[in-house]
Amino acid sequence: MRLPDLSGIQLPREPTRLVRRSLRHVAGALLGLLLGPLLILTALLQLIRWRGPFRRVRRWELRRLHWAYRLQLEDGTGGFLGGRRALLHGGVAAVLGYVMGDLLLLVAAVVLGSMVQSLYGSAVVIEFDLWAISRPAPAVLLIFGTSSLLAAALYAEFVVWLQTRLLRRWTGVVRADAMDSRISRLLTTRRGVVVAIDDERRRIERDLHDGVQQNVVSLSVTLARARRADDPERSAELLDQAHAQSQALIEEVRQVAWRIYPTALDEHGLASALDGVAQTSPVPVHLDLRLDGELPQAAESAAYFVAREAVTNVVKHAEATRVDLALATTEEAGRTLLRLTVTDDGIGGADPEGGGLQGLARRVAALDGSVSVDSPLGGPTTITAEIPCD
Repeated sequence: MRLPDLSGIQLPREPTRLVRRSLRHVAGALLGLLLGPLLILTALLQLIRWRGPFRRVRRWELRRLHWAYRLQLEDGTGGFLGGRRALLHGGVAAVLGYVMGDLLLLVAAVVLGSMVQSLYGSAVVIEFDLWAISRPAPAVLLIFGTSSLLAAALYAEFVVWLQTRLLRRWTGVVRADAMDSRISRLLTTRRGVVVAIDDERRRIERDLHDGVQQNVVSLSVTLARARRADDPERSAELLDQAHAQSQALIEEVRQVAWRIYPTALDEHGLASALDGVAQTSPVPVHLDLRLDGELPQAAESAAYFVAREAVTNVVKHAEATRVDLALATTEEAGRTLLRLTVTDDGIGGADPEGGGLQGLARRVAALDGSVSVDSPLGGPTTITAEIPCD
């Protein structure tokens, strides 16, 4: 089977996509200033049985919602917009559009006025009843112009949110641009998974090279010396030494395999695996496990590796005398979350951008979860991971 050529596919960059979406939302709000009153007027005309204009304006309104806001309505015919609903929807669209128009008027006044003042080299004076402010025109253009544009974009997002909430009272609504954001997040986490896999491979290679390989070489040398030894007692002594090295090698391989994936996680569950982490830690680890029901294997695996890496970081860097590890399942917004909290009494100052913590974040993000780090200088350090279980 021949695979399709995907090299020509270009994904939109996130800033460009956000700018385009904001421009659509602003334009949609302004169109609401026009179509809202028309919707109200034509809805009132239905009282004298003149329904044609209302149906035409309603189609225009549905097109506005789809083009500007990317709203996919369950009732695509707009039959839910009738009577009082049309009056309410049209009134909301008109008011929101009027505020957007007034906001854009202020933006244009600030930007264009500051540009003209910059050409003349004069300052911009803003007068109030009690005082007046005079500032250089380029500064006003940069500060107020940028903030005004940002305010317009944020208000446009509010317009979409409010109209979507209103429409959901009457029909099913799906925001396609929200799905675009979700796709962008999935693309980001997918890249993170690839990076995490590469990091894990490097770590395994390092463990094998620095630990297992060195022990294998040492065992091979000892056996070769025992084979060449002429004295039977010396040969027996070297064989005993080789046996001890082979036992150490078996333990080293077991530890490497445990760090790759603990068998106790599959055989006895997450609680038993975390208990193993606590028992092998040089720093005392106090467990508080409150797990309800059976957890997905992927969530258990992610929680285990986050806990193990967090405890390892404490041992290496925190200079702590105690680690508290709490794990519980909670219900939030109809979803079951596995919340893991690791707290130590060390010196703090953990870098959230460090390779280890970023690796944990990528692992959890692959499951649509999140990791937060609170580590002020002087401690304590708290790492919290939330992993969806649905």
